[in-house]
Amino acid sequence: MFTAELILTGARVRLGADRWAEAVAVRAGRIAAAGTWAQVEALVGPETRVVRAAPGGVLVPGFQDSHIHAPFAGRNRMRLWLNDLSGRQAYLDAIAAYANSHPDEPWIVGGGWALEYFPGGTPRKEDLDAIVPDRPVFLFNRDVHSAWVNSRTLELAGITDETPDPTDGRIERDPAIHRA
Repeated sequence: MFTAELILTGARVRLGADRWAEAVAVRAGRIAAAGTWAQVEALVGPETRVVRAAPGGVLVPGFQDSHIHAPFAGRNRMRLWLNDLSGRQAYLDAIAAYANSHPDEPWIVGGGWALEYFPGGTPRKEDLDAIVPDRPVFLFNRDVHSAWVNSRTLELAGITDETPDPTDGRIERDPAIHRA
């Protein structure tokens, strides 16, 4: 018999279609047991951390991410991954390092930047232009619903100040330069 490193209880535990438990035991980072509190309580040892959830809670084991764009996430992991960084300067440093270490890449692509690190949630093309002026840069944000691009990308796409916003989308424009 083993002892659990962590036991979660107090919430309803979703096991599958119409299957529920009262508690979950975790060992070595994996669910080792699930059942009634009496069944799982037997796995408490001297080092076991027991977490009691707030009443009315639901625990869904293994439910890691409810919304992912797998092709883009995979591509970002293979190219320029920004998800583990925090802040504008950290992003710019990583982008510059990637561009410098991949001089033959025709495009700098990747993503994972977060809106909260930019005023109004909108990074500026000028920041990218300063570090990668000669090649297009296209970086999705973390939710893959926005992209940060440089002037070279806009030029190749034919996007100018006069380009209308796409259907169901928006081109963020510098309010100091562009007057609608």
